[in-house]
Amino acid sequence: MSSADLRSRDALIEIGLAVARTIDLDRVLHEVATLVDRALPGDGVVIALADDDTAALRARHGVSIERPLAELEVLLTPLWLEALANGRAMVQRAGDGLAITAPMASTEGVIGAITVLGVPPQPEGAYAETLRLLTTVAAQTEAAIERAELVRRVEHKRRLEAIGEVAAGVAHELRNPLFGISSAAQLLRFHSSADPIVEKNVGRILREVERLNRMVTALLEYGRPHALRPVAGDPDAIWDEVIDAQRARFESSEVTLHRSRATPATSIPIDPEQLSQVFLNILVNALDAAPAGSSITLSSASMPSGAWRCRLHNAGPPIPSEVLHRVFEIFFSTKTGGTGIGLALCQRIVEEHRGTITIESRAESGTAVTITLPPSS
Repeated sequence: MSSADLRSRDALIEIGLAVARTIDLDRVLHEVATLVDRALPGDGVVIALADDDTAALRARHGVSIERPLAELEVLLTPLWLEALANGRAMVQRAGDGLAITAPMASTEGVIGAITVLGVPPQPEGAYAETLRLLTTVAAQTEAAIERAELVRRVEHKRRLEAIGEVAAGVAHELRNPLFGISSAAQLLRFHSSADPIVEKNVGRILREVERLNRMVTALLEYGRPHALRPVAGDPDAIWDEVIDAQRARFESSEVTLHRSRATPATSIPIDPEQLSQVFLNILVNALDAAPAGSSITLSSASMPSGAWRCRLHNAGPPIPSEVLHRVFEIFFSTKTGGTGIGLALCQRIVEEHRGTITIESRAESGTAVTITLPPSS
């Protein structure tokens, strides 16, 4: 066995051991990039991952590079796309030098790519060992990334379940006292109907009780979710029903809807009742935020993987960047009088469909909610 073969074998063993014991995504990327940079000749390593929202490739980690990742992303995106399209590691021209890129993909779609920059020129056919090594590393990295994502999802699900149990317990304990307060207030109103001050304050009590009752109901829905009853269906048909039910709200707020549907129509496993609840919640939020006379855009599409994706956009005031990451937290709300349960419940339902829901919000472009639902497994 040649010294080059020995080095390749040792590098693969070292990388395999490193990623096998790592379940944190950032740590996986750091370990892989560092070890590849050490094992292969070049001027640095960049790892790109597909964006969850747009599927665009983003430079996520780099080692031994002097240029900003954002700048390298522009340079390397064509190389990543070429390698992914060909489904194999490739020697490519990158600016004034050479690079080697290995694609990363799974049965569920594109994961990303690994690129070694500044590869020394070699005679034709001399890159075979380097290509083989990087291809094997890419396969190991794919598995490590999928494992890290699975661990994250399991931890997130356990956290939601724990929060749900607490929420349901709190809601159960609140129900009886609220009923007692409501009954006492109505009795007081009956006996003191001639006193305008008492009438005013009793009305305030009853309004607050009603608000708390709505929160209790929402807490119970979140804490004791109904089991999914998936059937093959078209999510755009669910949108049709939700939009039709909100026509009066569109007219009263003078908001126009622009819509494009997935073509051809999609058929994936969905629970129509629960998905309708998700669509209604995000549509009402969009209508509440949209200025009078503005428009809301709803676009949906069938993805190459068979997944279905929709994007609901409004041009209202942006969600402040410092709180945007908290919008799916239970009890957190940016709306006056909001319970902070609606979006948390939406996230739970979407994730039970094995899908994703994300929110982007910028002053220059408004706010957009993106929901992606997977095809039949």
